[in-house]
Amino acid sequence: MEYITQEMINNSLVSKGDIKRIANLIDKAERGQDITIAFLGGSITQGCNATKKENCYVNRTYSWFKNTFKDINIKCINAGVGATGSIIGVHRVEKQVLAYNPDIIFIDFAVNDKNNIYDKIAYESLIRRILSTENQPAIIEVFMSNFDGSNVQEQQIEIGKKYKISMISFRDTVQKEIENGKIKWEDVATDEVHPNDYGHFIISELLINFIKNVSQYSRNEVENKIIELGSPIFGENYINGEIKNNKEVNITESNGIIEDPEGFQVFNNGWKSSRVKDDNSILKVNLKGKNIFLLYKKSIKETSGKIQVSIDGNTPFIIDTYFENGWGDYSETKLLISDKESDNHTIEIKLIDDEVKNEIYIMGFLVS
Repeated sequence: MEYITQEMINNSLVSKGDIKRIANLIDKAERGQDITIAFLGGSITQGCNATKKENCYVNRTYSWFKNTFKDINIKCINAGVGATGSIIGVHRVEKQVLAYNPDIIFIDFAVNDKNNIYDKIAYESLIRRILSTENQPAIIEVFMSNFDGSNVQEQQIEIGKKYKISMISFRDTVQKEIENGKIKWEDVATDEVHPNDYGHFIISELLINFIKNVSQYSRNEVENKIIELGSPIFGENYINGEIKNNKEVNITESNGIIEDPEGFQVFNNGWKSSRVKDDNSILKVNLKGKNIFLLYKKSIKETSGKIQVSIDGNTPFIIDTYFENGWGDYSETKLLISDKESDNHTIEIKLIDDEVKNEIYIMGFLVS
């Protein structure tokens, strides 16, 4: 039986934040203007393990908007991509989310991000990028959870508080219910991280109740000033990040590593290996940027190979694309360059010769 209590709702509120932008969204819808809502996250946002699409939290939240504002068109952008975090997220947000001019964006990277400086910078870069857009969309940070209550919401809360972002924690709600003996993790999830239908119901209800309550707040509580970003806490290194694929990079040499229009997940127009055995399988590109990550497929297929990467002729290093004993294929990143100034770089990728492990997929480069 799907239920939610006021206590669960109360436990979910990390911070109300500056609700001006959410209030503007509600006012816009009430005036009869069309709105666009967007969700940016990983597999939970994508709807993984819900028994049907309609039961995932994104669609439940979308349905509430449609039922509440029946006289307008409401567009829903689901930019959930399994196993991706803020580093990939900030580089894909422009084309996959901001290009649609959303009025509100729900961000869910609390279980996929790690407690390291790169993810902290990426998350803050993402928040600052969204807040800087011309149409000024609202943001709600969403904090999902692993079975043991682990996530990185603390570092994301620190960022959210600086920019007065509204924040809702599924983790805080569910863990409190578990501590009080009212539910077990198995009641709300299908595995160690993915909610079942009831779990998706809970997070959607937490979000819906918060949005409904925004209209009840006194307008005196709503700050009408532009958010001043000020200096970042961790950094904004990737704020202008983008994904460069085979249509957008200068390829100076290619042999045995060919263009791959199909790609993986939402990342197409990359490259893949084409030969079973070739000592000269190579891809060489020229890229300009301060920060460059390689975006590649980590795979459980035993034919997944290794690549040798060198930057500007420096000592090469090895990347193993095989995900031994893994749970599935996913998109992984490897930091190649992190400089203070933007400069031109030559990146050389070679497929390590192996008759069996010869399959690699490179989706692109994350450049900022």
